[in-house]
Amino acid sequence: MEKVVVYGGHFNPIHSAHEMIISEVNDRINPDYFYIVPSYISPLKKASDPLNTKHRIKMVELVVENLGFGTVYLNEIERKGQSYTYDTMVDIKQKHPNAKLFFVIGTDQFKQLDQWYKIEALKALVTFIVVNRGETHTFKCNNMLAIEIPEMAISSTEIRKRRQNNQSIHMWVPLNVEQYITEEDLYG
Repeated sequence: MEKVVVYGGHFNPIHSAHEMIISEVNDRINPDYFYIVPSYISPLKKASDPLNTKHRIKMVELVVENLGFGTVYLNEIERKGQSYTYDTMVDIKQKHPNAKLFFVIGTDQFKQLDQWYKIEALKALVTFIVVNRGETHTFKCNNMLAIEIPEMAISSTEIRKRRQNNQSIHMWVPLNVEQYITEEDLYG
């Protein structure tokens, strides 16, 4: 059976911890397709520090280039409006009707799952991969899988703050993403 992994996020910016998550999940699941989905508007996040979508897409493309696998999936950007995982996964299921679908989330999102749009229908559609960064989880249901990765205390919010304060983001983001942020003078 074909396996499809989907990792969504605002990626503002995509950073080294995201890259590690993608790499570790890919190594563990070995999917036929790995989609990285930049959201247009994340329903459960407060909108802050707006950035032109083209910059976020370019930075995700740079990470895909680094990894040597993955596809930037622009369904949510093209759809505009609120980015609901359920809608995206239905779209992917139509493209891969016989595939087993996995959706990557962090422990922060795991704790908010009950607030997600059409969560029961989404649970029936996907197996959630919960990436543990410093927290260990075990699940009693079949649609959850925990993958532990080394803890990296990196956040997009902190990267934006560091840029605003003229602090280095070296190694917080992949080198080609750092170069892009510097050249485009993003988050300053």
